[in-house]
This record gives sequence, C-alpha cells and structure tokens, in this order.
Amino acid sequence: MFSRPNWDEFWMMMADLASKRSACVNYKVGAVLVRNKQILTLGYNGPVSGDSHCEEIGCAKMRDGVKLPPGSGMCRGSHGELNAIANAANLGIFISGASLYVTWRPCYSCAKQIVNAGIKRVVYLREYDGEPEAISLFRKTSVDLIRFNTISNLKLD
Repeated sequence: MFSRPNWDEFWMMMADLASKRSACVNYKVGAVLVRNKQILTLGYNGPVSGDSHCEEIGCAKMRDGVKLPPGSGMCRGSHGELNAIANAANLGIFISGASLYVTWRPCYSCAKQIVNAGIKRVVYLREYDGEPEAISLFRKTSVDLIRFNTISNLKLD
C-alpha cells in the first residue's frame, strides 16, 4: 500500500533526487530550498560551469588513491547548498526565512553562507564526517539543524 510522504519526507526525496546529478566521486549532495510548501531552487555539488568533472580528470581531494581529510580545501567543486543559494540569486528569488533540505550535513563554509542567506532551518540526511564548527555556528545563530531520521522513518539509503 502506498504511503503518502509528509512534507519533510517529500522535500528530502527531492534533495536525494537532485544528488543523483552530482559528478563527485566522494559525496553526492543534493539540496532543495523551500518556503511555504514551494520549491524555491535546488542544487547539487560538482565543478563550476565550464570546468571538467572529477569523474573525468580525478578528484582533487585524493592523493595516491587516499582521500584527504575533510576541510582540506582542495575540492574544485561547488557544494550543493551553495549551488542552491547561487541559483536563487541568479533567478532573483528571495530565500530569507526558507528551509534547506540537504543530503549531507553542511560543512563550515556552507554553514556560514546559509546563515548569511537568512535560511532558518536545515534538515540533513547524512552526517558529514568533519567540521563540527558548523553545528556550533548554527546553534549560535539560531538556525535549526535537524537530522532527518529524527523526524521521519523514511529510508532513502
């Protein structure tokens, strides 16, 4: 029997679907910005427009087949959260007060931009393996950070 998803589940399914467009070899990140039950924009991680895909030329965060630690700053790609924010800016869409659904907990750099963009709620599917400073920043700036599995039993993995 089909179970109709609630709004949090629906938006996270959309973020998960967006992540399928990612060309990253390490993290498939999809992000959806939502306000008043409407999609504002979405984004996924990958190289900037016109640059080569990591699948084609190799990952800048790998050395001799070993993944570098989180926060190494070597990634050439733009993160899914930032692409969703940039897409909104390019389209002239006001996102202050919106919610962000994302497949991985944001890194510290993305967290700073999320705060500056006025996003008030971040729902994430998977725990990122680094940069706990992002969690502290969200707490300090009153951005709600919510792990998806605490509000839903839906399995997307």
